[in-house]
Amino acid sequence: MPHIDIQTTQNVVIEYEAASLRDRIVAFFLDLFVMGASFSIFVLVNELFFKSGTLFYFFIAPIFIFYSLVSEVFNNGRSIGKLALGTQVIRFDGQEARLNDYLTRWVFRTVDIILSFGGLASIMISVTKNNQRLGDFVANTVVIKTKPTYTVTLENVLKKKSAEGYEPSYPQVMQFSEDQMLVLKSTIDRYQKYPNESHTEAVLLLASRLAVSMGIPVPKKKLDFLKQVLKDYVILTR
Repeated sequence: MPHIDIQTTQNVVIEYEAASLRDRIVAFFLDLFVMGASFSIFVLVNELFFKSGTLFYFFIAPIFIFYSLVSEVFNNGRSIGKLALGTQVIRFDGQEARLNDYLTRWVFRTVDIILSFGGLASIMISVTKNNQRLGDFVANTVVIKTKPTYTVTLENVLKKKSAEGYEPSYPQVMQFSEDQMLVLKSTIDRYQKYPNESHTEAVLLLASRLAVSMGIPVPKKKLDFLKQVLKDYVILTR
């Protein structure tokens, strides 16, 4: 799966997994089903109780026209289909997309999806680096997965056959949970990939908090300390 590195206005780089073409197609058809079901219900109610052409044109028909725009605007970049597939529209600067961003994407649906029967959108999502359709390029947005395809576990972090004979530097690590160690691993990885000021501060802060929790002085070499804590934990808990 392609990954997207987004640098926020605070100079923090966040890595996201881009939504695949399959995810976006399935989400589209789920939304189409929701629109079709809603449209059918309203038409039936109109025929049974109102028989109003005005109601059809001003209330029922807009369901098809404005569904994607309204659902993304009021649900933070997630239509019902996107929500079901765990995907979301965000801006490339890491901020939540704004009304004009959603509006731009919605306008270009005519070219991307309707006039080309989805062909243009499918081609662009397949061949572009960040899986963007034309509307995404113009709006400077991208569709990401809010739930990663692969879940990282500590068994993937370090490959050790056995803890036998191993002398841990910090046996106090047994007090920590796996979730806490995954945060530690993520902090180390992000600092090594993007050694900027924000990630350096994260390393210093995390090292200080761990040392306090373990009842030891804060080591001078903070990154080496974090790596050793992670190593001790993985080996001792296998």
